[in-house]
Amino acid sequence: MRHRIRSLGWFDTLWLVAHHLLRRVSCGSARLSKYYFVAQPVATGALEGSRGAATRLYVAGAPDDIVRQSSLPAQALERRFAQRSRCVVAERDGRLAGFLWLCPARYSEEAVRCHYRWNPVSAAEWDYDVFIAPSHRMGRLFGRLWAHAQALLAAEGVRWTLSYIDAFNPVSLAAHRRLGARELARGWFLVAGRWQFTVATVAPYWHLSRRESDAPTLRFDLTQLEPGKHRCGRNDLTSAG
Repeated sequence: MRHRIRSLGWFDTLWLVAHHLLRRVSCGSARLSKYYFVAQPVATGALEGSRGAATRLYVAGAPDDIVRQSSLPAQALERRFAQRSRCVVAERDGRLAGFLWLCPARYSEEAVRCHYRWNPVSAAEWDYDVFIAPSHRMGRLFGRLWAHAQALLAAEGVRWTLSYIDAFNPVSLAAHRRLGARELARGWFLVAGRWQFTVATVAPYWHLSRRESDAPTLRFDLTQLEPGKHRCGRNDLTSAG
């Protein structure tokens, strides 16, 4: 518990305890999630190539033989590409070594029932679901994959990548701080069976839904990221809680 408090802070530790208690008393049918919605600045630079290594980096705009090697069901892959997502892929000797996903304009969340939109649209893309194969996790593959995606976006004039951080994951929180993440908003999701109650610090602020067609849409104002336009209470992701 002391370790959790040091890494997450008192407030998020209490939310984590509430989450575990809810899962236990509901036999797994209910859960509580808290997200930090953040923006990371896109770094400029040349595309990261293979540099003579056996690992190849490329962008897939549709399912291919390498992408299909992931544990994602075919239906999930089709859904991601249907919403115009691109998969930045690392392949070695015909095997999937890693990937990350980028989505423009509007992203539909998979972990909870929610859609995300932002303005101006051209300023950012949503990045999600980073995977590195176990045999490559001790090397530099993640850095190369991230640099390749950043250079791709920078060449297209994209200035930010958007994502959410699970408030109960201190490793992810620390990694995003190192990337210079800026907090845009916070969201709480209480799921009980088919019902979901959403509370957020951006419009629509609260929402109750029972099906996918009723999912809330959270909207992020990226103009606050311009110099001198910090929103009160939103700044660099320097601490949790």
